[in-house]
Amino acid sequence: MKLENENSNEPQKPQLNIGAVSGWVAVTDALPKALQTVWLTNGKGFTTLGCLVEDNEGCHWAKTNGVIYQEKGEIISECESEDLDVVAWH
Repeated sequence: MKLENENSNEPQKPQLNIGAVSGWVAVTDALPKALQTVWLTNGKGFTTLGCLVEDNEGCHWAKTNGVIYQEKGEIISECESEDLDVVAWH
């Protein structure tokens, strides 16, 4: 992970590595299939399992309620709608 201000005495913060190398996909580049369990991040240290939910009002993000299981070779998580600030998914 490359850090900002590598040659200074200022506090360093990690940059969010979004792209093919890290596996993270920016929500501005693509979205997962609706209800597909994926990792979600706000790019500021918060990461959770969740999914994209489509309804009559559009799309929103939901995060896991802690129930996680395998079904037909896929990881599934039961999710509950939240007002999440998601910048990338994996």
